[in-house]
Amino acid sequence: MNSLNDRTLRILGPLVLWAVATVFFNISTLISSEISQWRFITYGIFTLYLSWFVIRWLVLLAQRRYAGLERTNQRLIWLGVVGIPVTALLVGARLLLTRYYVFADAATWEPGDIPFMYGVGLFYFTIIVSIYEARYFFRHWLQTKRQAEELQRTQLEIQLSLLRTQVQPHFLFNSLNTLQALVKTNENSKAVQFIGDLAQVYRYLLQSNEQPLILLEDELAFTHAYLNLLKTRFDEGLRVDVGIDPAYRAYRLPPLTLQLLVENAVKHNIVSASRPLTISIRSHGNPTLVVRNNLQRKARADVASDKKGLLTITQKYRLLGHDTVLIEETPDFFTVEVPLIAP
Repeated sequence: MNSLNDRTLRILGPLVLWAVATVFFNISTLISSEISQWRFITYGIFTLYLSWFVIRWLVLLAQRRYAGLERTNQRLIWLGVVGIPVTALLVGARLLLTRYYVFADAATWEPGDIPFMYGVGLFYFTIIVSIYEARYFFRHWLQTKRQAEELQRTQLEIQLSLLRTQVQPHFLFNSLNTLQALVKTNENSKAVQFIGDLAQVYRYLLQSNEQPLILLEDELAFTHAYLNLLKTRFDEGLRVDVGIDPAYRAYRLPPLTLQLLVENAVKHNIVSASRPLTISIRSHGNPTLVVRNNLQRKARADVASDKKGLLTITQKYRLLGHDTVLIEETPDFFTVEVPLIAP
């Protein structure tokens, strides 16, 4: 098995390197009338393939012995030490082929400048090692990056799971308190309606718990039941204005997005008949959902602002590849805009 995954490089690399080396170092020999150009070309290509595969084998051996980016210096030192004698052997093979193949029919033959040939051999060695080390570095860098992204994704999913488990007990506690108050005041018809809405809310929570996306139409139906529960609790203190373009009702969004935004508004603001909280849920001619409430914050001693609801929504969209959750606060209004995802 070729762990380097370099089939194309092994085929084309030596040819490209031979062409470059011939132009810079051997063009005069190639056009000489004393030798066969065909033999010179085949000799050059063969020796380049021989050098490529020998040096490639050394690089693979070094990468196995000194694996990892943190051991790059050790790997390069080892290749440098081993490369000196290996290059000498390759140059020796090149000299023999030059004498008995390229200049086989020549009347005279001079060994030429052996130091120059050794320098060219070191040039080949450096280029080939550099190519494979660059590929090794990039592949490991990309693997490290992917592992970091996967780790971050896993951490976000764990955080979302923890945040989701914190939403339901808090909501159930408030709902049971409201139901208890209705029973005590003998509001039986309202209690029956409240239980029906509560059942619808929890059915939705169970069905949507494992789904990454939900239809806006279904989210709105759930939010309607959820708002009925809140209105039973707050009566005239809570006002809701919903205006969604029907064209966007088939779009999708992470489940419980609206519930978290509404809960966030109720949790952090005063809700009373004398100071009603108004929540607007609208689309404004583009595939986004805008939730806005008038700002009348509770005292900090009354509620801790941990921003878990907004954090949950932001992280859900981040997991889906969207970083476009917009949060805006003015002296009078608090607005959150989230994207709707096309079906």
